[in-house]
Amino acid sequence: MDNKYHEYLKAARLKEKWTQKETSKRIGISRSYYSDVENGRTLPSGKTLFKINKVLPIFLPANDVNTIREKEVSQ
Repeated sequence: MDNKYHEYLKAARLKEKWTQKETSKRIGISRSYYSDVENGRTLPSGKTLFKINKVLPIFLPANDVNTIREKEVSQ
């Protein structure tokens, strides 16, 4: 499945003109983990996704939400 969440996340961060370090601090996660999410190397858990979206609200297409849910169920 083609997941584009990381692209939406990066665009939202850049719109705010925040660095990855600033963004990860606001969210409450490590910069390296945030970088992995933003660069598409990993999908955030549902709990982390909630934390991210409190700081950077992002509209997710249904297929991206389903991908994240499938990851949660398989863990």
